[in-house]
Amino acid sequence: MANPKNKQELLASIIDGYAKLCVQIAKMNGEEKLAPFDFTADPKKCGVRWEYDRCLRDLLIHLHEWQVLMREFVQNIREGHPRDYLPDEYRRNYHEMDKMLVEKHQGTPLEDAARLLRESHEEMLSLADSFTDEELFTKGYYKNTYTTTMAAYFVSVTTSPYGQAVKLLKTHMKNSRKQ
Repeated sequence: MANPKNKQELLASIIDGYAKLCVQIAKMNGEEKLAPFDFTADPKKCGVRWEYDRCLRDLLIHLHEWQVLMREFVQNIREGHPRDYLPDEYRRNYHEMDKMLVEKHQGTPLEDAARLLRESHEEMLSLADSFTDEELFTKGYYKNTYTTTMAAYFVSVTTSPYGQAVKLLKTHMKNSRKQ
């Protein structure tokens, strides 16, 4: 899907991306849902962003936690606190943050991870819908967004990673079925 140009397109892209992710997960059998990821045959398929996701649960938690950061970012903007999206301690190395976010949830069952993502996804839709087209698509409208748009932040925690997650899961399924 092309980059959204207005709020309706943004909401549609978020809904579509999540639906595609859910369809991909539904295609997985129970064993594939629980099996550890193994991308040793082609590590480029994984990418640095996902290196701490060792299974479907980790992947879902990773997506959820980035959406939690987005919720906090929006909350800070609305409360008049000009904070950046990433916490100060992780701004230079957000991969360490990814690692911490996933490790924090190692005891979270897969079903809970799926529920948490579903809830944060719904929250992202509601939050995006609460902005005007001008607020979403004007570069630098908010001081915290610098030279980008609020819509770009929403895409970066929903549509874009949903698509990347689908590709990752397809590769995981292919690798699992080879064995």
